[in-house]
Amino acid sequence: MGERTAVPREDSRTRSRPGEGPNGGETRALFVDLDGTLIHGDTLWEAAAALAGKNAFSFLACLPSLMAGRAAFKASVASRLPTELGDLRLNEEVFAYVKTESEDRPVVLATAAHKSAADAIAEEAGFFHGVIASDGENFKSGRKLAAIRAYSQAHGFNAGFDYAGDSKADRPIWKEAETAYVAAPDDASARALTGGHQNTVRLAAAKASLKDYLKAMRLHQWVKNVLIFLPLVLSHQIFEVGKVLDALAAFVGFSLCASATYIVNDILDIRADRRHPRKMNRPFAAGRIPIPQGIFVSALLLAASFAIAFLFTSPLVALLFAGYIVFTLTYSLYLKEKLLVDAMALGILYGYRILIGGAASGVVVSDWLIAFSVFFFLGLALVKRYTEISQKTPNADGKIPGRGYYAHDREIVSHLGVVASYTSILILALYITSPNVTVLYQEPRILWVICLVMIYWLGRIWTLAHRGQMPDDPIVFALRDKVSLLCGLICAGAILLAV
Repeated sequence: MGERTAVPREDSRTRSRPGEGPNGGETRALFVDLDGTLIHGDTLWEAAAALAGKNAFSFLACLPSLMAGRAAFKASVASRLPTELGDLRLNEEVFAYVKTESEDRPVVLATAAHKSAADAIAEEAGFFHGVIASDGENFKSGRKLAAIRAYSQAHGFNAGFDYAGDSKADRPIWKEAETAYVAAPDDASARALTGGHQNTVRLAAAKASLKDYLKAMRLHQWVKNVLIFLPLVLSHQIFEVGKVLDALAAFVGFSLCASATYIVNDILDIRADRRHPRKMNRPFAAGRIPIPQGIFVSALLLAASFAIAFLFTSPLVALLFAGYIVFTLTYSLYLKEKLLVDAMALGILYGYRILIGGAASGVVVSDWLIAFSVFFFLGLALVKRYTEISQKTPNADGKIPGRGYYAHDREIVSHLGVVASYTSILILALYITSPNVTVLYQEPRILWVICLVMIYWLGRIWTLAHRGQMPDDPIVFALRDKVSLLCGLICAGAILLAV
């Protein structure tokens, strides 16, 4: 068997050809699992996450049904948010193989997913002979085996059958199957899952790597957290070792905290991301990382974050971490679809990092810095929204999916963003001419260079966005843009000369 082969090849112990019964000439049916086999991911976890992201109160209303069992919970979620084939990430290799097999023998979708979801998927696929799915009873493991036997008898199939699955819960079914098709990343895993079935055929399966987990943490976004050091820099206390160490601890702790929220956000947005040309390749949207593992990793990151806050900074910093989590979840569950409020929330989240830096290092954040941050980061947040409006395909009514904007809002969003951006420069100019500056800088006039550079940089950002050359995150763009990096160096040089 080849590594991650798309077309399965049976090992040397195969006793009969696929589709051929134990007597050599009778066609036997192929029963195919859905979650983790025909698709990358799990329909229940994904539907529950999508429901929580779309309507948190509706999701909470489903939770009491868990007392009646898993099948009842599946039915409750399915009744509130139907699942369609387009919501899922197909295992293309398995899907193609099963479709080909359907031309020669009956192929039945046999899944523990709710019947409404399974029926919709089977109807869209168009080649399944029938469906076995949970409806009042959770068809998993032994129960699924009994359902397969009953289905085969009712439809006059050969007593022997083949089964395609992906987990240890399928072992009772594989034990009775003629051929065990296993969605697994390698041959050893496939044989281990079946418990050593004599006729094991490996199908392609997604496998998470360390790189996927790091990507889910969005390490590149940690650069935003450098704002934590800004109060130290602007107060000229950056060379005080104790305060720098406090700020560094806050930086590490907050970065872990932010990564935990990024993971949760990606889980909530899994269906929306699959319809995005770039985000569809994120680890959760691609089905490489299972949702339960993502939740576990997020919990570990949060635990580490708060441990760092309490051990190396202060309870106040830990409280600010908690506030960030609450605000971020509120944004993900509710605010992100609210017109303009979403951009204001993003701007606040940027400025929040400055407050954390001030609390960690014991530096009072000035009103000037707060005012500048509010308008500057609001402008960048509106760049992000402007880009999304420009790039995303609107619905039939012109609304941008997952946002509170319509396609024709593009122009007004750009106007508001430019005004916010240049208002921040006005605040910076007023600060340079204020009495506060003479206390900190010997040559405050040199700081006017920063104003000129910012006028150019913000103008360039908006021009590139208007041309369609801006990704959906201007901060990430700036880190990879040579012109932006040069502007940053010039501003840093101006501060040093002014001191």
